[in-house]
Amino acid sequence: MFIDIEELSAAIVTKPAPVLFLDTCTILDVIRAPYRESIAVEEINAAKNLIQLSEQSLPGVWLVTNETVHGEWLANVDTVKLELERETKKIERQRSKFLAAVDIVYGMKHEIGHRVEHLKLSEHLENLSKKILSTSQIIKIADCHSLNGMHRVRKYLAPAGRGKQEAKDCEIFEAFLDTGRSLRSKGFLGAICFVTANSDDYGKPTEPKSPLDTELLDINAHYVGSLSWAKAVVEKERHPITSK
Repeated sequence: MFIDIEELSAAIVTKPAPVLFLDTCTILDVIRAPYRESIAVEEINAAKNLIQLSEQSLPGVWLVTNETVHGEWLANVDTVKLELERETKKIERQRSKFLAAVDIVYGMKHEIGHRVEHLKLSEHLENLSKKILSTSQIIKIADCHSLNGMHRVRKYLAPAGRGKQEAKDCEIFEAFLDTGRSLRSKGFLGAICFVTANSDDYGKPTEPKSPLDTELLDINAHYVGSLSWAKAVVEKERHPITSK
């Protein structure tokens, strides 16, 4: 199920395409999109498009994550799905109350229409989120990722900080950096992106925390805050605007 970084990078340079390294929240945000104001519903469409690109015989994108993310997804997906179901029921209660008030004001019965909870949205989005994970190349946890991750914790380097260890996030980010170094050492010239909406720990994508910006520069990589943004990077590389 899990792949060694050297094996993965060798496969990528054989069939080069943009590389998107996905954080846990990125994969789970597909389920959260309908009820979190901070997450655009376009994330759902971006997820579908990126999966399609990654499944082509000649990949249009490589979706990559690591073993830690896989474990975090399994531990949290049921809770996130339950949150969506709770919000769906809340919306239905509010809509029923609103229409009841309308009926009283106008003295006539109005049709409620489709009930969102009957559309099984949570199941569909859970399956889509699971599909992102299963389509991704999942890197094995290496000792260096754990050791370097603990170094970040001790030195308060993002995503760690004073008062917050974020050991798993540090391990994930070290796996990303290791992937980038391996790819560049093999001559890979395409885009490499770390995709996470966790700006609280990583800083805003437009203003990454130091020394995050230096580490990204060292492997010529980018930090983007959503699947939609990542998709735009992929499309730009796949269809560059050429001057006449």
